[in-house]
Amino acid sequence: MLHQVPEKTMHRVRWLLTLGWLLLIASLFYDPITPAFTDPGNLASPFHVNLQQCIKVRETCLPQSSFSMSALIWWAMIVPCGIFILLVLGHEFWRRICPLSFLSQVPRALGIQRRRKVVDRTTGEMRREVVTISEQSWLGRNHLYVQFGLFVLGLGLRILYVNSDRFSLGVFLLATICCAMLIGYLYAGKSWCQYFCPMAPVQMVYTGPRSLFGSQNHLRPASAITQSMCRTVDSQTNREQSACVGCKAACLDIDAEKSYWTELNKPGRRLVQYGYLGMVIAFYLYYFLYAGNWDYYFTGAWTHEDDQVKNVLDIGFYLYHHAIPIPKAIAVFITFAVLIAITFSLGMILEKFCRKLPTHKGRTISKEQAQHLAFTIFTIASFWTFFSYGARPSLNRLPTYPLLAFNALIVLVGSLWLYRTLRRTRSQYERENMAISLRKQLQKLPIDRSLLEGRSIDELTPDEIYTLVKVLQGVSQQVRLQTYSDVVLDLLRQQTVTASGSFEFCRQLRQELQITDAEHFSTIEAIALHSPEILSAAQPPVAELHTATTVARTIAKPSKRFNQ
Repeated sequence: MLHQVPEKTMHRVRWLLTLGWLLLIASLFYDPITPAFTDPGNLASPFHVNLQQCIKVRETCLPQSSFSMSALIWWAMIVPCGIFILLVLGHEFWRRICPLSFLSQVPRALGIQRRRKVVDRTTGEMRREVVTISEQSWLGRNHLYVQFGLFVLGLGLRILYVNSDRFSLGVFLLATICCAMLIGYLYAGKSWCQYFCPMAPVQMVYTGPRSLFGSQNHLRPASAITQSMCRTVDSQTNREQSACVGCKAACLDIDAEKSYWTELNKPGRRLVQYGYLGMVIAFYLYYFLYAGNWDYYFTGAWTHEDDQVKNVLDIGFYLYHHAIPIPKAIAVFITFAVLIAITFSLGMILEKFCRKLPTHKGRTISKEQAQHLAFTIFTIASFWTFFSYGARPSLNRLPTYPLLAFNALIVLVGSLWLYRTLRRTRSQYERENMAISLRKQLQKLPIDRSLLEGRSIDELTPDEIYTLVKVLQGVSQQVRLQTYSDVVLDLLRQQTVTASGSFEFCRQLRQELQITDAEHFSTIEAIALHSPEILSAAQPPVAELHTATTVARTIAKPSKRFNQ
């Protein structure tokens, strides 16, 4: 929703949010204000402490007194807002306001990023360029495992050390900021967001192929700046320009839906999607397993419990008046591991079940679509589970009707997102993506306007565009091949696909236009010969480009045999 807001405006917004966050962190060390809202005598405040209430941890009532609300504001207000924003307003909204992402770019803004020496193979000149993480490196391939591991570790540390210990929480948040800035110094672009941030898997889960109100980049005309991609303002022209360094090919900040379908089978993707639901359940369930009741969680007593750090080796499980002598430090991670294993197994079973579901044409669902259905169901289950517990220590203090209104809002936005996402397919995305390029080519052809029923080509839906393409079967082979070549060139110019990826991406179009595979590779070879800069701009991996070129030459050579 914020992709069209000027960068200067968003820069000011990020500064305000960052200063607000730093002020909240400062209040973790010194807070003379919010304890007044929790004072037992302040009956006008919904957060006042009820001295008559016994909040038990096992069989002991916790001591009640006024407390600082800093931890409660962070855990039970700000964090749930972030989850709501991701599913409803989109990851692009979050990335453009995220203070941590903003602070990770401080080294770039100061011009002090690490650089390495690179020798140009053609000219022999030496230059210094910023360092990026290769997608072919171990981290580039396995970063989801790393990020999910950091996420699990972070939630474990939260329960053990930083939930209610304000000093520990302040140090934890400051250390996270330092880590983000260090990564911003070591690597270019949004490397912190893409490869290290523990919240990135959460963004991936809740955004899915598209959020409820997020923009769809592939439906818009080609633009240099899209969604939440890196951008800057030229000091001379005062115009926005891309600051992308290509730290990731299928970038979530450039085209979220393309990233979703491209990385559907990336190592660790299923663990993130199915394991996250397990983490949501395990995190909130552990409060019950530890205290033996739900009052401990829903009252928010865990945000101001005394001596949390000293209780790390306390008894970890207390079930039905029976203590299980496992240290809390171990019990937390046992709970996490068990629930992750259960939900991961359920996710794999659900995928297999979806494969057996028939479509309206009687065919079975593809493996990819079955995975998408399972991912969608797990996302909405995570969303509704989170808001059944997350933010409740704050929300439950509201009057009845506002609380019911919030509950209805969560059900409504979740249902709308589920309805839009459940039926989404990769072929729909690709067809919509290619429709823009096809429109450009169809406008060049002498098409009988009576076929359009009084509408222009720009008013046609992607499905109608593909229906109209079939009309081209009656024109000459040369016109069809030229149309196909122009579409492929336009897709490469927009960096929608790479040279090798265009083969599968344009398969259906070749069938409609009766273009052979050999002619496709001849087209790629011609583009590489006459417009090499377009292939370079797409920045495919070297191995991928080499393979595409080799195959193109191999198939293009015996083209006479195909025509016989």
